[in-house]
Amino acid sequence: TADIAELNIELIRRFGVILRTMVCGWAIEIKIFEEYSLNTAELYVSLYMWYYMPASVHNILIHDADVIRFAILPIDQLSEEAQEARNKDFKNIREYHTRKMNRVVQNEDLFKMLIVSSDPNICSFRMIKSKKSTCTMLQHMDNDVRSLIELYHNNVIESDSKDDSDNSESFSD
Repeated sequence: TADIAELNIELIRRFGVILRTMVCGWAIEIKIFEEYSLNTAELYVSLYMWYYMPASVHNILIHDADVIRFAILPIDQLSEEAQEARNKDFKNIREYHTRKMNRVVQNEDLFKMLIVSSDPNICSFRMIKSKKSTCTMLQHMDNDVRSLIELYHNNVIESDSKDDSDNSESFSD
């Protein structure tokens, strides 16, 4: 695709690394991420100075490190993905858990159920499927993305792999 569109493959790869890092769900090493993004912006400008950088690309490459630095929530939680995921709940609740007498009553029931289902205290009782260990997830991650993750720089991968080996020994007894 890069050959057909006559785009630099390194630039496309760097954009992919930045986007995957932003949605990985782990703390990002901000200084390294900022440097990587600025280097990518410089590469873009040096290769395609005849084409203005779109505002969305500019925001990601130049300003996302600041957004990550000052955001209360992790960057992946600021996306519309969570809202879109709730659409299934919305339809399910509206169809099976509301009174169908009139719109006012139906919307009232819907609103109450959505509040209940999003309450952090109530959600803490929900059974959550176990996730893979941090070590396993980091091993399957692209090396470039892994280098931008804070856990990787804090050697969590080593301590997590030791925990996994300790668990496997206790199961073999």
